Amino acid sequence: MPASRPSIALGLVASLSLGSCLYDSNSPDLTGQDVRLTILHTSDVHSRILPYDHDPLYTEQQLGLAEGRGPYGGVAKMAHIVKREREHAARSLWLDSGDLFQGAPIFNIFRGEAEVRAMSMAGLDAMALGNHEFDHGPENVLEQFSSFGDFDLLAANYEFEDDAKPFAKQFDIIVKPFVVYNVDGLKLGIIGMGNLSSMNSLEDGTNNLGVLPKETLQTVQFYTNFLRESVDLVVLLDHLGLTEDEVLARNICGLDLILGGHHHIALSPPKLIDYNPDAKYISAQPDMDAEVITVDSEGEEEDPEVGGEPNGTDPPRGIGECKPENRRQTLLAHPNAFSKFVARLDLVVRDKRIISHKFKLFPIDTTVPEDPETREVLQEYLNEMQQTLLLDRVITTATEPLRRFGNTGGDSMLGNLVAEAMQYRRYIETEFCVTNSLGIRTDILAGPITYEQMYNVMPFENTITTMTLSGIEVQELLDFATRSSAERGCNSQIQVSGISFTMNCRNGKAEDIHVNGEPLERARAYDMCTNDYMAWGGSGFRMLKRNTTKVNTGIPIREAMIQYMRDIPQLPACYDTNTPLDLCKSGYAVPDGRIVTKY
Repeated sequence: MPASRPSIALGLVASLSLGSCLYDSNSPDLTGQDVRLTILHTSDVHSRILPYDHDPLYTEQQLGLAEGRGPYGGVAKMAHIVKREREHAARSLWLDSGDLFQGAPIFNIFRGEAEVRAMSMAGLDAMALGNHEFDHGPENVLEQFSSFGDFDLLAANYEFEDDAKPFAKQFDIIVKPFVVYNVDGLKLGIIGMGNLSSMNSLEDGTNNLGVLPKETLQTVQFYTNFLRESVDLVVLLDHLGLTEDEVLARNICGLDLILGGHHHIALSPPKLIDYNPDAKYISAQPDMDAEVITVDSEGEEEDPEVGGEPNGTDPPRGIGECKPENRRQTLLAHPNAFSKFVARLDLVVRDKRIISHKFKLFPIDTTVPEDPETREVLQEYLNEMQQTLLLDRVITTATEPLRRFGNTGGDSMLGNLVAEAMQYRRYIETEFCVTNSLGIRTDILAGPITYEQMYNVMPFENTITTMTLSGIEVQELLDFATRSSAERGCNSQIQVSGISFTMNCRNGKAEDIHVNGEPLERARAYDMCTNDYMAWGGSGFRMLKRNTTKVNTGIPIREAMIQYMRDIPQLPACYDTNTPLDLCKSGYAVPDGRIVTKY
């Protein structure tokens, strides 16, 4: 059955110790018994709360998302699956790993209200706070979750302590470091961890949020130690990403389960990871000068700021030694993204240990009925959105799907189109343009290209920024992009226009760089355009953040794309209209080898 509400949400206060009695003494004694628990897990919904068209990728098909069964997704269908599975489970929880916001036009209009109301109606128990929850600023987070949220919101690694920020105290009320559920006698401590690698998203206009990020490993170990003796299972619900989840699973003592998100992947089956800590993090007496880690979005270690606890005490640096009775394997699960699946994880727990587990992904497709109560909540938003945005307006036509990722790992059909639309926009017209591949959120399907598709492809309200770079800085920019891409199977993390290069993933260097056909000159100055997210250091592009010549034009990238495509009768298309498409070497939405990959 679902966990009883309200849950026992606990903050750290000076009077509360590990020996405190947290629970009702009448709870059943489960000592020596095999206790079954079902966890429904979702993540990275990204505002896909209404069904949408999609061509399932090969990996998604392997996971069970079949072709020809669209439209896919939607919270009303998600709610049907969750409620159906909970009816057949003696004990159950529904947990979400964050990034509920941003990714579909409904967010652009209602700023998260529809998402929070729908997930509340569907019966969500708790959610980790994702970085995209902050895309309209901290006040919007407070407004949506305090007004419409009926589930626990968790992030142990965000400290809202800036007295100059009026929202800081309110955040301490609605965002908790952890929550404890008593599910028919089985006690679960759920620790929440928000994303740190995408802190560039955590901005309010030009002002920093006032978030003091806490060091990841220490924070998780601190709360695990705090909860371990008082609960049956310690669960980490996070939006950190797979790389950091694996680091935590190996290094945290006493952690039973990690339910992760952020990287939009599914682990089927989940990983079972042995406790095998790195010696540099261990000390019997925690070393105040011990090295600590936070793995950034590029997979590189960086030095984070470390903050104090709410009661004024700091968690010790270093994570201390692990008692033999607390050593265990940690189960790690990720459920995919964009409301394509609901993950069901069935656990058997005996004496504070997971002794067995079973995992299943339920695809959300046209065969799944909608939960009527949740659909009723969504309908009013759908009606208003369609009237406001006129989403069915047609811009042009795609004769085949325009893919955001290229077959070779280099430039792509959609990536080339986006970068060109930015570069050739009136009043931009720089020498070249660079944009991040992950800012292009989905493919354009074959058929009429509508405004709705454009909101799905470019959901962020990003604008075009121009700046001047030296040839040396261009080299640094492309070298970083190459290293970042090498860590992702040599799949390019940028898309470009007006510039070409070879991405040598063997040595992490960009080679054979040409700007508009001419070799790069290290001493020359070049005018470049990019998006405002990258310009301010997003995705690790710190060399752009420190550039002092940047000018935010305020021109939305989505609008630049719409204007660019309006004049093209169909896509893809050759620049030379007399050349057949199958012989085309350069054109609109045509991969032309401007980014060559070398493995």
